[in-house]
Amino acid sequence: MEQEVLTAEKKNVDPNTSSTLSKAQIAEMEKVQSLTKIIYSQFREHKAAVVGAYTILFFILVAVFAPVIGNVLGVDSESQNVFARYKPPFSRISVAMDVREEMVKKYMANNPDEADVVAKELIKEDFVTTKQPADALYEWSHYEKRKAMAAIRLLNIDADTKVELRNLAKRFETFHIFGTDELGRDAFMRLIYGTRISMGVAVLVAIASSLIGLLIGALAGYYGGVIDSLLMRVTDALISLPTIPVLIVVAAIDLQKIPGVSSILSVGNESILKLVFILCIFSWMTVARLVRGSILTLREREFILASKTLGATDYTIITRHMFPNVLAPLLVSVTLGVGDSILFEAALSFLGLGIQPPTPSWGNMLFNAQELIYEAPTLAIIPGLLILFVTISFNYVGDGLQDAIDPKTIKR
Repeated sequence: MEQEVLTAEKKNVDPNTSSTLSKAQIAEMEKVQSLTKIIYSQFREHKAAVVGAYTILFFILVAVFAPVIGNVLGVDSESQNVFARYKPPFSRISVAMDVREEMVKKYMANNPDEADVVAKELIKEDFVTTKQPADALYEWSHYEKRKAMAAIRLLNIDADTKVELRNLAKRFETFHIFGTDELGRDAFMRLIYGTRISMGVAVLVAIASSLIGLLIGALAGYYGGVIDSLLMRVTDALISLPTIPVLIVVAAIDLQKIPGVSSILSVGNESILKLVFILCIFSWMTVARLVRGSILTLREREFILASKTLGATDYTIITRHMFPNVLAPLLVSVTLGVGDSILFEAALSFLGLGIQPPTPSWGNMLFNAQELIYEAPTLAIIPGLLILFVTISFNYVGDGLQDAIDPKTIKR
């Protein structure tokens, strides 16, 4: 009998059942996945959600590195050139004379000795008509980019000074990937900085509304009774209001005229803070009802009753036992809420009641371009496409998280 057991162990045979297990089956039995890995693998199976996540990551990186992109391209989002309005995409435009003179003035202030040598060489080689060294570089700055760089290449000055002046001359001309807007500003850089505003406002509103909804929904679901009835009637009343008309009315209020509020607001951030405040007020109700429904099912579970029996406080039960169990649907609600917030911000800005110029956002760029659809179609089409891509991406990510977190769909 002992010899049979040893023989069965060598062949991976259970001596009691005589069933043979393959190496693959044994490896599968020994393989244990954590819940995080299971959710991650489930999320990766949703191809649209993965593409949406990479799209969102791309826009986040663009928003974070907006100043770096501007420095690399040599374009300022606020620089205006009224002589270069509505230029088509991929246009090269000469910088305004006053801007060039300001560049030269800054160079002369930072490098007085080199500037004096360069000015005398320009006069000596007859590249300028003036005989005053103080005006030579200013006259040189009025040349076109190619002529200005050609003059520097022929001067008898040291190589380092030539490199610095060539870099200065390169800024005499700007390249505009998406053309220019109604004030001659670079549309591409304004879209990049608009990404900061549109996505920043949307994410901030989604997080704030989720926290408000989590608090109200948890209180209503856990305590029930009068508290539940009062909080839910307020929630139902706000849900029943027509969102866009109410947002328009509230957005039209001038916060600067409210006592005590004007002291904490500036002209530059008033429209942003007001829009965040308005959207937070009218976007937490769905989260509150979702959290309340989850809390109602949780408060009768055995582990909650055991916590009460052991003397745990209501605060401990809600924060340590209930909140982690409603985190999954809450996370899904946050991702879906970001898309809605982007649409609301774009709608209000398009109506002129959201983010106010000169601060760029995708919505107010659409508003400024609504009468230029035939003259400069890219100014209206590109912001609309960006809103579409980001909104769909957040919706797909929310859908993918919902499938990945739902216990009924998890494959173990």
